[in-house]
Amino acid sequence: MLGTVREQCASSASSQAHGLLSTKKGRPESSSVLHPDWVRPLSRWHGVCSMRNLANTALGDSVSMSKERVPPSARTAPNSLNEQFDGSPAECLALVILWSAREPHRVGEVALLPEECPVWMFGRDPDQPFGDEVQLRALAAAEEVHSHSSRSPGGRAPRPVRFSRHRPEGLDPAPKPAQGILGESISRLQLHLSYREEGLFVHNVGRCELMVSGQVTQASLVTEGDTLYLRGQLLLLCTRRPLQMPMLRAYPHDRRPEFGEPDLDGMIGESSALWHLRERLAVSARSDQNVLVIGESGSGKELAARAIHRLSHRSGKPLVADNISAIPPSLAAALLFGNKRNFPNPGMEERTGLIGAADGSILFLDEIGDMPEEVQPMFLRVADRHGEYFRLGEEGRLRRSDFRLIGATNRPERMRYELKRRFQREVRIPSLNERREDIPLLIRHILETQARQVDEHAGRRANARVPIPTLHPLLLDQLVRHHYVTNVSEVEFMLGHAMAESTGDVLAPIRGPLPQQGRSVRTPTDQSVLTSRIPARRLSATIPSPERAQQALEETHGNVVRAAAALGISRHQLNRIIRRHALSKPRLLRSPKEPPT
Repeated sequence: MLGTVREQCASSASSQAHGLLSTKKGRPESSSVLHPDWVRPLSRWHGVCSMRNLANTALGDSVSMSKERVPPSARTAPNSLNEQFDGSPAECLALVILWSAREPHRVGEVALLPEECPVWMFGRDPDQPFGDEVQLRALAAAEEVHSHSSRSPGGRAPRPVRFSRHRPEGLDPAPKPAQGILGESISRLQLHLSYREEGLFVHNVGRCELMVSGQVTQASLVTEGDTLYLRGQLLLLCTRRPLQMPMLRAYPHDRRPEFGEPDLDGMIGESSALWHLRERLAVSARSDQNVLVIGESGSGKELAARAIHRLSHRSGKPLVADNISAIPPSLAAALLFGNKRNFPNPGMEERTGLIGAADGSILFLDEIGDMPEEVQPMFLRVADRHGEYFRLGEEGRLRRSDFRLIGATNRPERMRYELKRRFQREVRIPSLNERREDIPLLIRHILETQARQVDEHAGRRANARVPIPTLHPLLLDQLVRHHYVTNVSEVEFMLGHAMAESTGDVLAPIRGPLPQQGRSVRTPTDQSVLTSRIPARRLSATIPSPERAQQALEETHGNVVRAAAALGISRHQLNRIIRRHALSKPRLLRSPKEPPT
């Protein structure tokens, strides 16, 4: 009986894989015939189109007529290219590998769990056929679980959970097939997964202890955002994934990164949200329209702007970038438009201005919503007149700058309408809360980068490099389930906190509630940080604002060394801030000399 069930499931899956282009006898239907003359030019279209997408593109309405004869479960992929990005593609719950003791190279792989199969089995090495005893045990557990539920397995054999690299179609020349998981303490049948109306019900039937979101349990309901930890073996994240990743239309394939590694633009992640962002940035780079990048603090808005610049035809000239909120209002006009020498004050140096320096390139203004109100009309006039502007003190000499504007803000609702409507495109940056499966890859990159910087600074040889700290799986569980406010900078801050509390190369879980990153947090410098061999100061150092630097100078009466120590930065860093923002240094207070006796 079990063999018959397995054969039926295999034949059903095979028929769904053929989709709309085949019948029972293997002959194409009349409404779905794809002429060979159509295939040849379409196959050269980026070289990544599947047969289903090619058929949908060429046939148009004829395919939509065929949908009525195909059950909804068979249409697992979007039916049009626009639906992949503008619509809502079909999604399902999925398990993502966050940490593995036996196979650390598989971090980021995904196991899709579509609802068309209500029962799943998770265990060690499912590629080997399960015996009849295991199958009977799984079916008995399924019937027991579903006896109190509205759903029923209906005699279907449970499917084994297999993980694969879930990437856009055509990105990998030879994608690896889905594989099982390894683990010394994981049983052949470790977890029994079954769908319910509220989510995924997980029943631990193996010998390895199970923790769900930090709590030891034998059975629990799992929803999006929960973690599953098989003690000492495996850490998984329950999330939602599209059944088929969107096809890349604009993103160049020669820029595709290795799995789990940063791309050429410095972005790290394999989540669907990040791949969607890469595609949007590539599409935005094709035109000269102004782009408004919206995202939370620390989400990577400047990184996205630099990606647009590298992918655009303006990449031959360097990107001109500045934070408009860090510019004093009195100097905003001079820094934006430039000024003539000795204008408006004697001794002022001649400035080209950000607009003039961005001629032929891209001007990126971070926190553009905080632009001083007295400067906004002048800047909008430049945008409306195709880059025509005057330098301060040169009102009689009209200049022109061929620049493209990219603005960034974390509060678009606070932007004035007159400024916001100058942007023809908007790109939203997903936060870490929306792509938690990318956090382990990001942490690995941060630790490797910091270790490499320490080695380069110390001039160590290849055989004397510092070891890269590893994370305890429970610490990684804490960091993945944490709600982030400042995103990447907050990850770096908590890594520095974990280094300060750890005594070895393994970063232990943080005791008590996770620390909150503040604006003026000093990095711990105790012996435990030195033991980890990576300075936490580099992980959590923040550049003070010009206002805070000016306040420190006034409090120390112009003593740069003492002001830098109060700010937690070096004297050279403070001097650069003073020169960049034209800060004033109060004179040192000296005690009057005593008259001679």
